[in-house]
Amino acid sequence: MKSESETGQLKGFGLKRLPIFGWLVALGSLIVVLWIFYPLLQDPRCAILLFRSIGEQSILLPANCVQTTQVQTDKMTSYLEHERKKRGLSFRAWITCTPTGQAVKPVFGFVSDSRWLPSYVPNTYQFRRAVIILPYAQPVPEGSPVAAELCLVPWRQYSSQVAGQCGGKFSVWK
Repeated sequence: MKSESETGQLKGFGLKRLPIFGWLVALGSLIVVLWIFYPLLQDPRCAILLFRSIGEQSILLPANCVQTTQVQTDKMTSYLEHERKKRGLSFRAWITCTPTGQAVKPVFGFVSDSRWLPSYVPNTYQFRRAVIILPYAQPVPEGSPVAAELCLVPWRQYSSQVAGQCGGKFSVWK
């Protein structure tokens, strides 16, 4: 059994150091948050775009298409992964479509939805943080169920993207 002087020293050590550690954690957290959202400090009106980008975005898909995280790797998945990594995006899901027996590619509803803005990169659409990459430079290989990849823009990149433009082209996202 420990003596009173030992337990008193242990209690005193923990109580004296705990507030300093708490303040360091709080300060570190504040620095990280400010680093991520620094671009919005210049235009705080854009903060609404960040808060509305927290949840899932609804994506209009044809009846024969679904979102999934599990697919077999093929040329299409490799191509889309390369495109995603090149843009610094995070993986969210694959959009796969079962063949309908027709030679026509599926028509996605987000293409005609005004909230899904086309990117400067062909066949790439963005709504808030969600980005859909469709194949552009390569046709869908025969037999591949993968039609597109759903990605997310990292928070820091997204806040830099919308800062100062929330009343302009990104106003459709409010």
